[in-house]
Amino acid sequence: MIGVFGDLIFDIAVRAHGPLQIGSDVTGEISYQGGGSAGNVATWLGHLGSSVRFAGALGKDLAGETLKMELASYGVESFLAEKDDPTGTILLFLDDRGERTMVTSRGANLLVTPSDIPDTFFAGLSHLHLTGYSFFGSKELATTTMDLLDRTKERNIPFSVDPSSYALLAEFGPDRFLRLIEGACLILPNLDEGKVLTGEREPDAIIGKLSDIFPCVAMTLGSEGCLVAKGDLVRHLPANFVQALDTTGAGDAFAAGFLHAFVQGRSPWESAQLGNETAGKCVLHYGGRPIA
Repeated sequence: MIGVFGDLIFDIAVRAHGPLQIGSDVTGEISYQGGGSAGNVATWLGHLGSSVRFAGALGKDLAGETLKMELASYGVESFLAEKDDPTGTILLFLDDRGERTMVTSRGANLLVTPSDIPDTFFAGLSHLHLTGYSFFGSKELATTTMDLLDRTKERNIPFSVDPSSYALLAEFGPDRFLRLIEGACLILPNLDEGKVLTGEREPDAIIGKLSDIFPCVAMTLGSEGCLVAKGDLVRHLPANFVQALDTTGAGDAFAAGFLHAFVQGRSPWESAQLGNETAGKCVLHYGGRPIA
């Protein structure tokens, strides 16, 4: 059983048919789907066949009920606290290259407390995964995340971390972040996050520094695939070329593919290959969740 902790978000994606007309109208396509980095990882894990359990928070609203049902449809077991604040929501503007610009209201996600995560959440867990967003945004959330990690370490459950956002990471402080996630068996940054964490610019130098800290590192490089390090051994795993429709959630899909194989005892290289394949499937459709 893989446990995932973090944000659960209601995504509203907008693709305009032309430039926005200030003070007027433009036609376009609007879609609604579950999101949030941690929520995306959990649903991809369920889609791939992993036993997965998710902990987080929702508002007492229709968006929250929708997300709860969506998690269940992917086979995800949920530990969801209901809060008075609205369910987290993101408005995504997609351009013609599939790149995204986001406006985020994290809502209930920022209000999770240690008491919202019962001891039963840890029962039977073989691995815990969390994202950097769980350290960012509110002192209450960061305190809860550290409590969760303390309880994870007490039970000798290995854990992995995706740093999530280079901008928020830089604001939070990379050295501080690295101290808080000490003991992680796996870190899954993208290239920009790796630059912030290490102060290096070149991929080889970045992964070299990170592998001095973490037993396993898998750094995504967008369409170039990923670099994976275990000890002194570093390998580049190229991605298969695909024409991306929407890059939302590609890193989350990679993390899920990697974890699905890694937790079963597959090598980091095999895990990275599945991560690349899963990310490649994600970018072929709108939204960060798998299509059943």
